[in-house]
Order: sequence, then C-alpha cells, then structure tokens
Amino acid sequence: MKNILSIDVEEWFHPEAVQHLFPSDSWDERESRVEENVDKLLALFDSQNVKATFFVLGWTARKFPRLIKKMTAAGHEVATHGNSHRMVTKMTPAEFREDLIESISIIQEISGEKVLGFRAPTFSIVKGTQWAWEIMLDLGLEYDSSVYPIWHDRYGIPDAPRHPYIALEKGSRKLIEFPMPTLKIGSKNFPFGGGGYLRIFPLSFTKYAVKKFNGEDLPAIVYAHPWEFDTEQPRLKLGTIQTWRHYYNISRNLRKLETLLSRFEWTSFKDFMNQDNFSQNFR
Repeated sequence: MKNILSIDVEEWFHPEAVQHLFPSDSWDERESRVEENVDKLLALFDSQNVKATFFVLGWTARKFPRLIKKMTAAGHEVATHGNSHRMVTKMTPAEFREDLIESISIIQEISGEKVLGFRAPTFSIVKGTQWAWEIMLDLGLEYDSSVYPIWHDRYGIPDAPRHPYIALEKGSRKLIEFPMPTLKIGSKNFPFGGGGYLRIFPLSFTKYAVKKFNGEDLPAIVYAHPWEFDTEQPRLKLGTIQTWRHYYNISRNLRKLETLLSRFEWTSFKDFMNQDNFSQNFR
C-alpha cells in the first residue's frame, strides 16, 4: 500500500493560531524561514527517494518562486493551499473563487504544470462550506484534501467518509475528496498522522495507526508544515493549551518523519491517483 506524503507550505506566522498577531499587510516585514525549512524537507525526501505533494500558498509562491521550481525539478507535485491562508469559513463564495484563482495562476505560471489539488487552510471545508467543491471543480481541480472526519473546535465533518470519495461530479468531470486519516474506535474517529497529531502522539502509535489504516486498504495521508520542524523560529505567547498544541515536540519531529518515510511506502497525490487500481475506480 502506498501512502500519501504532503506538506502545507506556509510561514511560521501564517497558522490560524498565531495569524491574529500578524495582519497580512505586515507579512513582508516578518522574518522569513520557509525556504530554509523546505530545503531541509526536500533533502530528506531525496535521501529517502520519496515524492510528496506540496500545498503552497500563492503568497509564498510569489515571494519564493525558487522553491516552486526546486519542488518541480525534483519530481514533487505542487498543489495549492489557497492564496492568503484564509479559512474558507471566513470567506464568501466570491472571495474564495478569487483567492483560489490567484493561487492557481501564480503556481502554474512558475511551475509550468497544471495544479490538480487543493487543501484548505485549517481544514476549513466543513458542512457549511461544501459549496467550495463546485468552485474547485469549475476551476479545473481534480481533488481536494480538506475534510477531517472528526469533531474539532476549528474544523471537521464527523460523519464524512473515511476513504477517498467523489465529492462532486459534473458530466465527465469529478472532484475526489481525500479525507484525512482516522482510526475508527467504537463510534468515534480518532485523527493521526499529521500536524499536531504527528508531533504529540508517540511514534509507536503513529506507526500502528498507519499499519491498521493500510489494513483497511486505505492510504494514510501524512501532512506537516515547514515550521513544525523549525526549532529556531520565534516563540510566541499563545496561552498554555495553544502553546502546547503549536510547539510540542518540534525538536523531534524531523526524526519522527524520517522514521515513517523509511518504514512505509510514500507518494504524492498526483502519482497515487495515476495508479491503475485507483484510476479504475474513480475515472
């Protein structure tokens, strides 16, 4: 079973937990750390001979086109994380369309390749924003990976399917949703494999969860952000719980990811979708 490796490319001041401290008109003035951190990940992926999908903000692509060119040259997929890291829940359909068009345009211009997929900031495709799927399909996207089948204070669709499914279909065009991985325990879904869940949970649990998920014939999706490997980033006062969520285990995270890459098989969303056994079911 091939699993899917993904990185949400954003700066240390972009996450929802800290973004209120940094208005977008101040971003250009902030210390940038994304290039150095992405370069570390590219070196790791090259050493492990794995390909990944990089969901890149349009803002980041415009500021650091070299990163997009390096990802593409190394055979990785470049998809979109939106343009300005705004949660879909905080945009109107018109605002979302404009944001998405801008990000797709700049990424395609730099990479020279079609953008196929999207991941919403903070997994903000929820029951009230599923209208965004129609916009994605209209703009030529082929997949989304923004749904978490859990309850969370910021996101989640608890009763969403736990497996890839067709979110929307128009004629011959389909938008496939790749929900984030969860373990089914009783009637509840428990998240694993990315972001804070990757950092906070023991590595032994994550390895167990990936293996069990694969046992259901499902690809685990691991995701992370470049700042989650950066021990030198500015530390912000966020309150006890938010600080723990945001910074816990950053110093050990790269080693955790390296172990997972060596233990399981990994690929990008694009290459996963091109596998015969997947395309026969969804094309």
